[in-house]
Amino acid sequence: MDALDDTQLVSFLEAVYALELDDRSWLDGILSALRALCGDDHSYVGFFYDASDVADLKIWNVAVQNTPPESMEAFQVFREISKNPTFVRTTFRSLPVGSARRTAMPYLAPVFAVREKHGWGDIFNINGIDPSGVGCDVTIGTRARECVPSASDVLVYKRLANHLAAAFRLRRRLGVAQVDGAIDLKPVQRIDDAEAILDERGKFVHATGAAAGKLAQERIKSSMSAIDAQRNETTRNAGRSALDHWHPLTGARWTLVDSFQENGRRYLVARENQAHGGGFDALTDRERQIVLHAALGFSNKEIAYTLGISDTTVRVLIARAAGRLGLKSRRQLLLHPALQELQPDSSESNR
Repeated sequence: MDALDDTQLVSFLEAVYALELDDRSWLDGILSALRALCGDDHSYVGFFYDASDVADLKIWNVAVQNTPPESMEAFQVFREISKNPTFVRTTFRSLPVGSARRTAMPYLAPVFAVREKHGWGDIFNINGIDPSGVGCDVTIGTRARECVPSASDVLVYKRLANHLAAAFRLRRRLGVAQVDGAIDLKPVQRIDDAEAILDERGKFVHATGAAAGKLAQERIKSSMSAIDAQRNETTRNAGRSALDHWHPLTGARWTLVDSFQENGRRYLVARENQAHGGGFDALTDRERQIVLHAALGFSNKEIAYTLGISDTTVRVLIARAAGRLGLKSRRQLLLHPALQELQPDSSESNR
């Protein structure tokens, strides 16, 4: 794959968090941003999926860019293969990013047979994976037989997948991105149902619930400043450092998004956007978030980035969660029956 155009990373994140758009326009905007990031030599396909029941995968809102008809022929073959529960479990439910040739063979051999007939090769997936099993996947179709991005590029793709997952989950909470739902409806974005609202100067004009405390407000305000700094005209092209300062969540609870009111004023809205999963009533909200993401195969560093907290906090909360459930280690925690449906078939993350 070509080297990423790092100057386009902020634009990609802005496309991901453009929550005012309907589903069709939102996904088209993400593919356009991905194309600017990765280049015109590739084809791009995106879609929403529901893999909550691995025996009944649902795919809807399919969008394409720079994609020839033969690639869509291969996509139809892919849809037939996606009826295999094992394939669904080991891809949609387990892999945030990866080369299809490396991670989905031999299942996708018929897909590659169609693609290779027309001079196309591997597919690289960026999967907005969520514990619920409902997510958004965007793919980069290449002519290379196998995509082998550098370790640093893989880290970038993983972070983009985490942002995609958080934004998609938030869209669902706002009433769109529903399974087989209308894709031309815009989210209902009332700002009075947010936990915190800040004006352009970073002053809180509303705070309730978990966002009412001093420490929470310091976290939200700090995240707002960090994000705004990356979007500034003089710094937005600085490269990958933007990803270090722009996290999918803040304090393992809030996703921060823009809201523009009729008077033209911009507000920053902090919306509660935690992942959900049953069977862990004994855990705190933060412990539950960490356990659910660990079950998806995320390392401690990946969890820390996704939730906007420190690596040390992740380690401490994993230990606390295990203790509350009468367990002694991360390994034992991931073997908990309530997590089995969320985990990859053949791996346990102990990183």
